[in-house]
Amino acid sequence: MSRVERQNYDKYFEQVLSQHHAAISRVVSTYEMHRHLQEELYQEISVALWKALARFDNQSSIKTYILSIAHKRAVSHVAKHVKEPYTAEITELEIRGDDCPSESMGKTQRMEKLLQAIRRLPMLDRQLVTLALEGVSYKNIASILGITVSNVGVKLNRAKSKLNQLLSGEASA
Repeated sequence: MSRVERQNYDKYFEQVLSQHHAAISRVVSTYEMHRHLQEELYQEISVALWKALARFDNQSSIKTYILSIAHKRAVSHVAKHVKEPYTAEITELEIRGDDCPSESMGKTQRMEKLLQAIRRLPMLDRQLVTLALEGVSYKNIASILGITVSNVGVKLNRAKSKLNQLLSGEASA
């Protein structure tokens, strides 16, 4: 790759990463609860995306391609870190949103409860729910996860039921 091609690729990568930053961040937050591990996973996804972007062949949307990479990297990341004991650092114990208005704080708390409930789902259910929340079609979810389209619908409905049970159980606790 020439220097000019490399510069163009780097700009393209930065543009794609910037455009899909929020979706990648949401995937990261559903797989990792701890801030420093979220940052590590985001970096792993970024590196994997940088390597894979040159092979993008427009068989799906760029968003679907990126989410596929993000989910695959997240599964590998979780598998690698699941056996490691975790000790919280003081920086992670910070209180989020002290200076936010109460409405924003309520929204943040609801989002955190949803993320906690999603993290408690089995891996396949977690993947289904996060891809669906990102607006990925059943066909593309099936392609990413290697299951049939009809299976996506059935499994996603079951995953939503489990998620609702987890959320209603937290609400009554």
